[in-house]
Amino acid sequence: MKLKTVDYKRDIFYLMNKYPGIVSKVETEMLLEYLFNCAKLDLYIRDFAVNETIEELYDSLVERRLSGEPGQYITGRAEFMGLDFIVTKDTLIPRPETEILVNEIINLPSGKKRRILDLCTGSGNIAISLAKLMPQAEITATDVSEAALKIAEKNAARHNARERIKFYKGNVFNALVFDKNPKFDIIVCNPPYIKEGDFPYLQKEVRQEPEIALNGGKDGLGFYRVIAKEAHRYLERCGSVLLEMGFGQRQAIEDVFSSYNIFETYRVIKDFSGIERAIWINLS
Repeated sequence: MKLKTVDYKRDIFYLMNKYPGIVSKVETEMLLEYLFNCAKLDLYIRDFAVNETIEELYDSLVERRLSGEPGQYITGRAEFMGLDFIVTKDTLIPRPETEILVNEIINLPSGKKRRILDLCTGSGNIAISLAKLMPQAEITATDVSEAALKIAEKNAARHNARERIKFYKGNVFNALVFDKNPKFDIIVCNPPYIKEGDFPYLQKEVRQEPEIALNGGKDGLGFYRVIAKEAHRYLERCGSVLLEMGFGQRQAIEDVFSSYNIFETYRVIKDFSGIERAIWINLS
């Protein structure tokens, strides 16, 4: 690439192309946005002085990334549904696949004021996105991790949604003990669904995320069993459960819910790669 200036040491495009094939373009932009505290577009239209100190700082960020630290934890930020979220090592990193859950809910027929419960909220990305996109909805979010809830509350305040969401700490439905009206039209959740035995084979980046947000027990279905057992107590008549799921888990999840004879699968949604990623289950 042709550099913008004669002195390449002072040119941001030098940094952008310093590690070709080692750091992706997306991650390069993420690190440079963080380094210069700017938007992605600014990297291409503004002039930034790149001196030796800046280069050393950038090199240290790249070194952390190459060691396996996720870029989102380095920058403390992650994008979800076009919104910018604070993330730390106490929260799961929001992923594009999880946007399926939000899109499914916001595309429901309008006209009804829905009460929505977001279990295992983590950084609050699902609850906050729904609060921003569904002004009439009543949102409740829970998590067993106090550290994660603090981040979720910060994100809610960051997006002017703090007054729109009730946050409760507790394990799954136990968190609702202080809710005066724990009945919901929709329960949405991206639960831990990775099998314990699969952890040694996960990417090193994923292994740095909180295990409590990933570990679904011996067969990966632990949280689905809890939800299937208790959800009917917290759903309105004909209410629904919308769950993210892992590769190849559909049949096992359907079996867990069908064993109670009060649920029926409404539909299954595939992600961008054609993998069955989310499942609607209705209370019959």
